[in-house]
Amino acid sequence: MSRSRIAMAVAALGGSLVGVMAAAPVVSPAGAAALPQCPTAALAKAKGTVDISFWESMNRTNGVTLTKLTDQFNASQSKVHVTLVDQNSYTTTWAKYQAGLSNGQLPAVAQLQDVQLQGAIDTQSILPAQSCINATKYKTSDFIPRALAYWKVGGIQQAMPFAVSNPILYYNKQAFTAAGLTPTKPPATLGQFVADAAALKAHGSGVGLKLDPWHLETWLATANTLFVNNTNGRTARATKAVFAGKNALKVFTDLDQLESSGDAATNPYQGPDGYDNLLGIGSGKYGMSIDTSAALGTIATLLNNGQYPNVTLGVGSFPVLTTKIKGGVEPGGSALYISNKVPPAQQAAAWQYIAYLDTPASQATWAAGTGYIPIRKSSAKTATVQKLWTTNPGFKVAYEQLVNGATTPATAGAVIGPFPTVRTAELTAEKNMYTHGMSPAAALKTLTQQVNAALTSYNERLGVT
Repeated sequence: MSRSRIAMAVAALGGSLVGVMAAAPVVSPAGAAALPQCPTAALAKAKGTVDISFWESMNRTNGVTLTKLTDQFNASQSKVHVTLVDQNSYTTTWAKYQAGLSNGQLPAVAQLQDVQLQGAIDTQSILPAQSCINATKYKTSDFIPRALAYWKVGGIQQAMPFAVSNPILYYNKQAFTAAGLTPTKPPATLGQFVADAAALKAHGSGVGLKLDPWHLETWLATANTLFVNNTNGRTARATKAVFAGKNALKVFTDLDQLESSGDAATNPYQGPDGYDNLLGIGSGKYGMSIDTSAALGTIATLLNNGQYPNVTLGVGSFPVLTTKIKGGVEPGGSALYISNKVPPAQQAAAWQYIAYLDTPASQATWAAGTGYIPIRKSSAKTATVQKLWTTNPGFKVAYEQLVNGATTPATAGAVIGPFPTVRTAELTAEKNMYTHGMSPAAALKTLTQQVNAALTSYNERLGVT
């Protein structure tokens, strides 16, 4: 299938399937020599200021810091001017980007969510960041390896990480004390998480269990367990699920116990009820929950404003599946992509802007202003970040989770074509256990079948295997 037909097929798939089709030069490590050129010279040759647009996906609070950084970039030189276009959400950005494949209206830079990685590759509309890394001899050794690893496929850096997060444990130290638990020792494993949930429930609280499929994938990553074949879809296209072993069964069994015992109550991970688990900590309904580190700034401000005197917020590491296997939490969040559908000078300008956002100083400002992880090791040593961590030690937890642990295909995260469909299947499997009495083993078997079917359907619709 030609590159143009693949891009048209992906556009036709729309938001229901986010693709993972990579053309041979992109997927194959041996194809690095076939990378397109980063047109750095075009910027130098351009007359006047090169104007580019950046489709960003941040909420209003984080958007303030992004605007600050962009204004600083625009003021730092006169060759490039960036205009921010707020799309309000990752979903909207991706939908408009897909529409732009047909109407020709694409930005020079787009901020896309982690699960949209291979969808972007499938469109054949991006200039891999690796091209500009090579052309400018850009050094990446200062980056947290796992932050880079998520957006690297077949040895090629497709996009540059920017707003990176991972799941952490939120808990009320006062609720822990009341339940006879040590407030300075949150649960380190899933098994301990289940046990502590029972203790909390016996003393009037419990666990807010967000139905977020990212957590299942992360528990598997902490046990260094692949989700799909072909090295988690990183050396070749994923064609089938490989997660359904004893580790996945352990996760499902423990989650089922949490819910069926009444020690945990669930809420969706999207929509108006998406933060009921965290708000429940404030109300006293819950003693702990798991959620993204990206919410820490907002939640810490909310719970520490004096309105909730019975809450002393604690932050702990994501409770791993087992301490016997060295895995690690997988990164989430978003990265910055360069469109190859804009003029060469704009592509080069886009790279200059992205490199600015990922400087140590910019990442320090970004982390302090938003709560996202500073993705450069030198950023963590700056006075800005050190002050943040001294004042709010919980903000350091997500960083340490990415620095520690193994960097492997399992901990980098899976590269899956129909990721939204797969995650919907994961949620359905959990709901089948919680509300329909399906056993963990049966739910896992059905989930595997649905993931395999989604992968097969997606690959067939693109005309690839």
